[in-house]
Amino acid sequence: MNKCVATLLFFSFISHKAHAILEDDAYSFYSTNKNQVNEVTIKWITVKDIQKSCEAESRKRGNNGFGYPIDACSFWDDKKDSSGKTKRTCQIYTTKKTNNDTVGHEVRHCFQGEYHK
Repeated sequence: MNKCVATLLFFSFISHKAHAILEDDAYSFYSTNKNQVNEVTIKWITVKDIQKSCEAESRKRGNNGFGYPIDACSFWDDKKDSSGKTKRTCQIYTTKKTNNDTVGHEVRHCFQGEYHK
């Protein structure tokens, strides 16, 4: 019985993980119609301990942190200029050694916000 439950849990986890990967892999297409802004100023910050740095920045901004392992993170701030246009700045945090998929994922957050919902 325990083997059966463990096996079901394992395949449930794998299925969930595969579903998440299919929704957000490097070659999946997505609509730019979901962009919240089309112009962003991006600052790229490299850190030694990505988990610690991202958790700290999240909490500094009044959030609860991530609570799961991450490879990178991004945070954005919007301000209206004198004409009422939204100006967004975005900070991307990665380690000093990263990859295009990770950076691209975070850049998408800069334009689309929290699109995982």
